[in-house]
Amino acid sequence: MTSLLFWQKWSRPERFLYLTSLGLLTFSLLFLLFFHYRGIENSIEWKVLSELDEVPVKLDSLQISSQASVDSAQREASSIVLLGKSYLLKEQFVPVQIDTPQWLGWGYLGGVLAGFVLLLAAISALSRRWYVGAMMLVIALLSLTHLEVLQLFGTDNTTAFGIVTAVLGLVSYYLHAFREEMPMVQRIFIFTGVVLALVALLIVGAKAPVLALTSTTYSLLPMVMLSVGFIGWLSIEIIAGFVYVVTNPRTGFGKNSLLNFLFLSILYIFSLYLLYLKVTRQSDAAFWYISPFVLYVVSVVVGIWSFAKRTEAFLAFREIGAWLYVGLGLVTTSVMAFVLFTHNNSFIEVFEDAVVYSQLCIGTLFVAYVGLNFWPLFKQGKAVYKVVYKPMRFLQSQAWLIGGMAWIALLAFNRFYTIDQAQAGYYNSLGDLHTVTREWTVANGYYQRALDIDFQNHKSAFSLASLALRQGDETSAGIFFQQALQKDPTPQAYVGLGHTLLNENLFFDAIFNLRKGLKTFPQSGEIQNNLGYLYGRTAIADSSYYYFELARQNAKNKAVAESNLLAFWAKALTIPSGKGSLASLGLTKKDVEETNLLDSKTQDLSHEANRLAVAQLINAPTEAVSVGLALPKDSALSVNNFAYLYNVSQFTKDTTQALLFKKLVNTGNNGNFYHELQMAQAYAEYPRNKIMAFDILASETVADTSQKVALARQTLDYWLIKEARPSFVNLSNLKTSADYWKAVQQHPFDGGILAAATDFFNKNNNHKVAYDFLLSALRFRRNAPDIQKLYVLQCLKLYLTDFAEEALQDLAGMTTVTDYQAFLKTYQAQRALIEKERESFK
Repeated sequence: MTSLLFWQKWSRPERFLYLTSLGLLTFSLLFLLFFHYRGIENSIEWKVLSELDEVPVKLDSLQISSQASVDSAQREASSIVLLGKSYLLKEQFVPVQIDTPQWLGWGYLGGVLAGFVLLLAAISALSRRWYVGAMMLVIALLSLTHLEVLQLFGTDNTTAFGIVTAVLGLVSYYLHAFREEMPMVQRIFIFTGVVLALVALLIVGAKAPVLALTSTTYSLLPMVMLSVGFIGWLSIEIIAGFVYVVTNPRTGFGKNSLLNFLFLSILYIFSLYLLYLKVTRQSDAAFWYISPFVLYVVSVVVGIWSFAKRTEAFLAFREIGAWLYVGLGLVTTSVMAFVLFTHNNSFIEVFEDAVVYSQLCIGTLFVAYVGLNFWPLFKQGKAVYKVVYKPMRFLQSQAWLIGGMAWIALLAFNRFYTIDQAQAGYYNSLGDLHTVTREWTVANGYYQRALDIDFQNHKSAFSLASLALRQGDETSAGIFFQQALQKDPTPQAYVGLGHTLLNENLFFDAIFNLRKGLKTFPQSGEIQNNLGYLYGRTAIADSSYYYFELARQNAKNKAVAESNLLAFWAKALTIPSGKGSLASLGLTKKDVEETNLLDSKTQDLSHEANRLAVAQLINAPTEAVSVGLALPKDSALSVNNFAYLYNVSQFTKDTTQALLFKKLVNTGNNGNFYHELQMAQAYAEYPRNKIMAFDILASETVADTSQKVALARQTLDYWLIKEARPSFVNLSNLKTSADYWKAVQQHPFDGGILAAATDFFNKNNNHKVAYDFLLSALRFRRNAPDIQKLYVLQCLKLYLTDFAEEALQDLAGMTTVTDYQAFLKTYQAQRALIEKERESFK
């Protein structure tokens, strides 16, 4: 075993399977470290709660002239402004506990079952005494997994346990008793097939919901027990690694190796003692600690090479030991990774205690074992690592016995609290399972039992708070969030408590709580953002800005903090009006531009909505970002979707959005935004079809006098004034029906265009088309004699003589007598022609 790649001497099938197994173990170890690094963010995610606000913006202005005197040189120019709205989103973080995902359950089962395949294959090759003991342990573990909860074939008895035990037991005994010569590769393939067949049977026959998570949850406790045993086995690996380092000829220290070994070992044991004080809550000193899970990973990796030397006296490594070790490693790592992902604090602390207690107790005895047995070899500069498991005075069994007793003594000293935590962890996992199946009352009961056993554990308290929020019980949620902060405070619990207090109208309590959280977690951008949000509701604007800037630097989702900063600036600035000031809070357009916020472009809906609002507010040149918008099937808009769609359509004047807004209005699921969507549709229609835009606004103002439609009325009045101006369209460029239609839609009140279009469509026998656009124009220009004349004549074209007579009477009231008499001659001539045509048809 001197070679680092010792498996190169094995046969190809053995080498392939072993490297595949090591690959699975490496993969699981990486997942463990990744889940450990992410911590609580695996199971609790930050959701963003958005609040809609608005600011007035200048959309357009018109220069008009008022007659001040007879002399045209005395005319005074003035302007009218079209005001609109841009919508803002103010956002706060809210922690939400996510359901345990199905893929995690299947991943856990994959790792555990792969480990058990290797374990069963290795056990079947053991000697009779070891085989019987190992299989009894396997059967005991299976009995503790409660396979009856899977309801195989609809039953809730021991049918599943009996089938699984019988099949695995018979196959294992056959290979052990009658096929002793069978290579390990074949044993592994046989057990792989058997296990896959049993899994298929359970998938097809089991009636339990969420099969993977149900199997995972009920197998956790026995797998934790097995894992703790394996962790105990690994407790000496790092100390043994020190022996290798200080006595290996390539890395060793010669005759000074004993002192170096003792120095490294004592330093390591001391660091374990400090870690022990930390995990048992006896010290809060700000030392740099190595996580017990990292120590486990290091021990597992080192153990791959040391396992053979430790067991060479009683176990064949290549035939049995290598597979046994990797199997135990896969099971233990899978269990620990699952526990870390679900942030089950009680189980996490069980594993921390197992690593720290075992390495502190057994590791210390192993140091004594090495020193007492091999100090002469150390002084001679010999390679002690080669004989470290061949004692001369102090036996390994003695060291393990005393170390194990010390381990139990530590458990007793802490009142066997670790065992209570294991029970609490089990109940937490059951609570997670029933949360997934939406059995809230059952889940609540399990979490409460876990909290009763392991008081103040974060997992139970936070889960109970989340369940209370789902049921609308803000008071209970606040109590449980407060309890979650007692032992293992997290930013998520602080923010959850702050949000609950705010919903209970305890505004200052919410601020106090978040400030306390910020002292504990000074780099939490989520707490900083929510503090800025709360201060934004007060007159302390500088504090709001300060915390938003901090959140912009520290929050993982920086777009939220930047969105809030943009909303802050939008509310701080007023619209430039006439000769007035830009700023309402002493802030200017230049101040906004210096922040570079308008240059920060993201795919975040809220960020882009606020950015465009500020850009419109200060009339800053920028380009809108096209954000991928995924609307639900029922087209119901969230406040984020609405604000983005409204602002981007208003900013870009994109006429293609008109159909989308029409759909959103007609869907019936956007009643909260009905008036606003009507306005947005009108804005999108106006550049291409003004009459349609006017119709939308007119429908808004007919039966509603509320403040909501005041903007529609004001906009309609402004557009009508704007369209009263001459268009200066070159009529010679109008050649086709499409040209005329476009001209009429864009200039619906221009007399010259209407006359030309009427003449064109009449010549093409499309009298009704001309009639429709003239009638539409009159609905909004009832005092326009030029349009009225065209309408009267067009009524005659369609033989609508009664309508023509009524319109002629209206014309008399809107023009001069001379103009009316002149038109009357034209009208009478046309009327005579019509009468003559009628006579000819009789």
